[in-house]
Amino acid sequence: QEPLSEGLVVMADYQEAGKGYGDNAWHSRAGENLLMSLLLFPAFLSASHQFHLSRLISVAVCEVLDVMAAESWIKWPNDILCKGGKVAGLLLEHGVSGGKLSHTIAGIGLNLNQREFPAFPNPASSLFLETGRKTVPRDMAGHLVHRIMDRYQRLKHGEGQALEEEYLHRLYRLEEPSVFEARGEVFDGKIKGVSPFGELLVERQGKLAAYGHGEISLRN
Repeated sequence: QEPLSEGLVVMADYQEAGKGYGDNAWHSRAGENLLMSLLLFPAFLSASHQFHLSRLISVAVCEVLDVMAAESWIKWPNDILCKGGKVAGLLLEHGVSGGKLSHTIAGIGLNLNQREFPAFPNPASSLFLETGRKTVPRDMAGHLVHRIMDRYQRLKHGEGQALEEEYLHRLYRLEEPSVFEARGEVFDGKIKGVSPFGELLVERQGKLAAYGHGEISLRN
């Protein structure tokens, strides 16, 4: 059996048990959206800097949405929002060997043609609802993989700083007064950025605090 190649894409028309971050589920009607996984071998990255890949894919999704005239933002850590609600979610799973990333499977769910969604606490949207245009999932996969692999090669050749700047430019509610909940407490603060290790940096009462995945949520 031949080894799998970097850049391999697996697509599904439908998932019976779509998975999001943590215990969250991903809802998608059969054949209407893009459900794909992309295989990477990012051995040039240390395990502690795996968030570079989340940055990269988030920015690539937003770039594709730009082309489709759908304004979008990245909601830390793994959601893409448009004006009507969440249009995409990412789930990255990594293998580690010797402190380096041996492989990454990047799962991407992007709502394309779906018109109705369950009543989620945070609304969902789709590219069709945002633009009125239908999209062929396989075509969208091709565009998205092209963007991701271009970004991936640039990251491999040392363009991480430019990627961080573009990610921050698209970060949802950056520098805006917001209400958060963390460790059972609700408080006012401002998102200031994301650390090199993928933690959300929030200014609270003049002090900067770092929060990992699952430790903080945005209330408004």
